[in-house]
This record gives sequence, C-alpha cells and structure tokens, in this order.
Amino acid sequence: MSVPAIGPDPDDPVPALAEDVMEHVRALRRLLLGGGPEPRDGVNAGLTGPQMAAMAALVKDGPATITELAERLHLSHSTTSGIVDRLAAQALVRRNRDDRDRRISRITVTPPVEEYVRRLRVSPYGGLVAALRHATPAQRTAVVDGLATLRELLDKPG
Repeated sequence: MSVPAIGPDPDDPVPALAEDVMEHVRALRRLLLGGGPEPRDGVNAGLTGPQMAAMAALVKDGPATITELAERLHLSHSTTSGIVDRLAAQALVRRNRDDRDRRISRITVTPPVEEYVRRLRVSPYGGLVAALRHATPAQRTAVVDGLATLRELLDKPG
C-alpha cells in the first residue's frame, strides 16, 4: 500500500503560476492604490499618508517652514519634522535657507514630486491613465482582456 504524498505536487506548474499572479496583483495594488509611481518616476512607492499629505500641501500652498507645514497638516511640530526628515532622506523634499532670515529653512518639493502630486490631482486614476496613454492599442486590449479573463476565472465556483 502506497502512502499519499503530502504537500504540493512538484510536477504541477499551476501553484507557481498562482504565486506569480499574486505577485503581480500585489504590485498592481501598490501602484494603483498605494504609494503611487515606481522609483523610476523619482517618487518612491510605499509613502505613508502623512508623507503624501505633506507633499500635497507643499505643492498646493508652496514652500513652508516646519511650523507652517505642521499647521497646514494639523500635526505637531515634531511629527512634521520627522515626516520632512524621511522625505528629505529620499530626496523628495529639500530644506532651503530663507534668503531674508538664514535661521529659517523653507521646505520645498522636488520637480518629480510636484509632477506626481499634480498627476494625482487630475484624477484618482492619473497614473493608470498616463500608463495607458503610453500603451499601444494592442497592449491596451491585452490588459483589459487579461484582467477580464482572470476575473471570469475567479468568479467561477470551485
């Protein structure tokens, strides 16, 4: 009498395919709903909500001191300072000395951040619209067809 194998069948390619699909889904979720564009756009994925809010406030209302930015965001000075430190470490914002008072630093966003925030304002689907604009008609069709097929497969019972 043979003992049944425990675990996945090593000759079955479908579990590995499912893992590949899930990796794509996670990446798409991050790109579409999370931190936005990939690093190639100059803005790193995985930004927090407060970091995004700080960048958006700086784009909308212009350069600010830490105190001014904290007031705009309704956050404490120390929390805002930490947010700016992390954004500066990623080269997403800069601290510039005020020309009139060298004791004061004004926080500004970098050009890629400005473009990124403006794209997000155009539409919640700004990144997707931009990507699809760069796609060929065949690529657009392949994207929609592939997603529709996956959805149909997932909708089928058992």
